Amino acid sequence: MKRLYAVIILLAVVFMAGCGPERKQESIMDTPESHYKEGMKYIEVQQWDKAFNEFTLAKTLDAKYAPAYEGMAYAYLGEGKNDSALKMAKECISKDSKYWKGHIVMGKVYLAMDEPKDALKSFTRAHKLNERSEVTTRMVGYAHYRLGEYEDARSWYTNALQLKSNDTATMKYLDELNEMQMAVAGMGKAARRIAMSPAITRADAAALFVDEINVENLFKKEENKGFQEYGAGNEPQEDLNLPDVAPDFWAYSFISKVVEGGIIDVYPDGNYHPERAITKADFAVFISRVLMKIADDPKMATQFIGTPSPFADVPGSHFAFNAIMICTSRGILDTDISGNFGIDEKVPGRKAIMAIKKLKTILN
Repeated sequence: MKRLYAVIILLAVVFMAGCGPERKQESIMDTPESHYKEGMKYIEVQQWDKAFNEFTLAKTLDAKYAPAYEGMAYAYLGEGKNDSALKMAKECISKDSKYWKGHIVMGKVYLAMDEPKDALKSFTRAHKLNERSEVTTRMVGYAHYRLGEYEDARSWYTNALQLKSNDTATMKYLDELNEMQMAVAGMGKAARRIAMSPAITRADAAALFVDEINVENLFKKEENKGFQEYGAGNEPQEDLNLPDVAPDFWAYSFISKVVEGGIIDVYPDGNYHPERAITKADFAVFISRVLMKIADDPKMATQFIGTPSPFADVPGSHFAFNAIMICTSRGILDTDISGNFGIDEKVPGRKAIMAIKKLKTILN
């Protein structure tokens, strides 16, 4: 019996040791708070591995330190590991349910998982814990924005600016809201759905060109003519035969029309890759093909070749240089505040819609 008690006591000691800190503080700066602060700096510059290391150091000093799990959730989000991020966010809240930043990261995870209703609940909890914070107020507004509740979003953003006037983050969110409302005004159902996307796909692009530009009708007059150089696109096909686009796929009809019209290319492997996000350079090429087709001007294909590039990030030798110049010179696509074009950037839905609206104005 004494031996049994001894075993139980030993197991209890081992269990308690496992629940406590795994290491002792080695320096006056070796604290959970210090490592959390350093980890968040790495989050800002997207150095996820270094961030993980700092948050782990914080956690091994204090396993109940909620901010360490918050930081890990952000790091997993950065890596695109939403399930792991959700697990860490829940762990954070379990350690301290009154830690408002834990509810903020939980909401951001739900947004990444495209669950804005759950995100709104999390942000609302955070706001109840810290009503005087422009961060919690702004994020409640952003959840409404993601739900398409634009006036509610505007109201919350206004409240956030009252808490902290000229807050750059809130102003950025408000600019996005204004841009979104301008983008969707007068647009069709497909465009409104796509407008909410943080990065449009090749399937989305096909839907926009067909649903908003009506490319198949525009091209009927020119269906026997092709494009030049990079504008060559694909030859018209009698039947669309793409291994990764089944006839029951939602964008099948849209994709078939842009491929047959020579607007969007098929990849060398024979697939369309409908779920692949397009870059801003890709979008410029697609738009320029529409313009060249309608203008029926072969010179457009080489119009800017050999001219100096006005963009620091676009060399004159870039495959999309001519297309980019065609689009920017007509005001269809814009540069960023620094004057760079952003060739490798993904295209948010609202910006794609604005470009399509400008293209429609030119075509009309």
